[in-house]
Amino acid sequence: MNCNIIKDLLPSYIDGICSEETVTAVEKHIEQCQKCRTTMEMMQQPTVQIVEPNIKAAKEPFKRINKKRRFQVIAAIVLSFIICIIGSLVVQEVGVVKQYFFPKFSGVVKIEDSIDEWHNISFSDFHFNEHDYLIYDRLFWKKEIVNDANSESDVLLRVKDEKGKLIIDEILIPPGKSVKLEELKGNKKYFIEIKAPKGGFININAV
Repeated sequence: MNCNIIKDLLPSYIDGICSEETVTAVEKHIEQCQKCRTTMEMMQQPTVQIVEPNIKAAKEPFKRINKKRRFQVIAAIVLSFIICIIGSLVVQEVGVVKQYFFPKFSGVVKIEDSIDEWHNISFSDFHFNEHDYLIYDRLFWKKEIVNDANSESDVLLRVKDEKGKLIIDEILIPPGKSVKLEELKGNKKYFIEIKAPKGGFININAV
């Protein structure tokens, strides 16, 4: 027999289903043919079965992790939003908190004297406590004086300290405008004086 016939018979020979005559012929041939003997030895090697990984099962833990992570992120966003809303309501509704973070004192003056007269401003806080002086005693003061938009005229403003020393000389402030008083120091008393045309109402805010 030639090699091609032997190669066709080798699978049956290895499985032991050939007739005795075929077995004898195959064995006689492979004793003499190195090539066919090598082919048979290779065919007799155990087959390695490649098991495909279960990709879906492998991805499942990561899906659970991702779902948990997404839930944590969403929960953090919702919680932050709720805290911001509550904080905003507290600042708006609780006077002490609002006054601390957004301090504002107001004073209203009706100018009844001559335009040449200086008028000291008495400021009221949210408790309606009046003071004829101003103290920048909190971190969140902007150190600004605002001539309210509802005021009836421009005002001239000046600032004195406790000893009557002039700290800031005449500054013109139109209605709805403000001026920063960076020169003023914290925790010191300052007296705010204004001039304005006779007969007008002036609303001054310290923020």
